[in-house]
Amino acid sequence: MSIHIILKLMIKFILPLIVFIAVVYGISYFWTNSSSKGKKTIALGLIIGLIVGISLTTYLIFD
Repeated sequence: MSIHIILKLMIKFILPLIVFIAVVYGISYFWTNSSSKGKKTIALGLIIGLIVGISLTTYLIFD
């Protein structure tokens, strides 16, 4: 297996997984330490982030 194939697999599968875990951890941390207005902002950011993340993952898998 060449290095090019391994790097391509890592970018397509491992990188989105690591980003997802970091986002979930960050949101859970800030959610517990925020006010009501902060929670609304976090929820809006979460919705936008999930849409971007799902779109990027789908693009990378089918590219």
